[in-house]
Amino acid sequence: MIKISNLRKQFSGNQVLSDVSFSIDTGSIFALIGPNGAGKTTTIRCILRAIKPDEGIIELFGEPFRWEMKKRIAVVNEDRAVFRNFTARDYAQIWSCLYPSWNDRIFSNFISKYNLNLLQKVESYSIGMKTLFFVGLCVSSQADILILDEPTEHLDPTIRLEIMSILKKYADLGKTILISSHEIYEIEEYATHFGIMKEGRIVYTDSIDTAKEIHRVVEKGESVGDGKIIGVVGSSLLIKTSKDVGRFPKLNDIVIGYLTGRTESTNLFS
Repeated sequence: MIKISNLRKQFSGNQVLSDVSFSIDTGSIFALIGPNGAGKTTTIRCILRAIKPDEGIIELFGEPFRWEMKKRIAVVNEDRAVFRNFTARDYAQIWSCLYPSWNDRIFSNFISKYNLNLLQKVESYSIGMKTLFFVGLCVSSQADILILDEPTEHLDPTIRLEIMSILKKYADLGKTILISSHEIYEIEEYATHFGIMKEGRIVYTDSIDTAKEIHRVVEKGESVGDGKIIGVVGSSLLIKTSKDVGRFPKLNDIVIGYLTGRTESTNLFS
């Protein structure tokens, strides 16, 4: 559904993206994880053609990007920018015109469940309400691809869990979701795949289940056998191995290990 190959982008001589490559299958929830400045938002902006990459190939639905595809893609942007003086009802009318599969019943139920006032100007919403509102617009659009930048940011814990459940059910319909997030513990609950970004590159990508199977966390000083040391996780080490040693990692162990370690993908010649 989404395939990114060797994406590169510079800003004012600074290399922000360097050979970024990953793919997302239909029905997957793919989390792009990394620290601030790693290149996550720039990658998303390139996918959406909000900015033009310097090099690389972006394929959506099995073919190069075309502007007509945007009616099949719904987005929650990082900055939650809104139009001045537009009410929630104004937004619903616009989105219903933009998306052929718009579902007004889903939107009405969402607005009712979270007590969002259709006549209120969206610019007056709190940042959490804006996040919630835009997620509601996205799932109501019934777009084939959702691209969501921090989709649970500033939401109450209970609502966060509900949004995660909504997104899982959305993907189960055969939709594809790309998420950029810092919330590693949450991601483990609802994402199916992930990619770790570091210094403008993807240093590791896999399904969450497979990643947990092929890595272990061992105490420093403990034998790692033929396992490959990936990085440091607190007082322990993350290793890649087929042996049953140490303990199975959580997603945050894997992310921290790859962010702290020198991996093959950080090799200048890889």
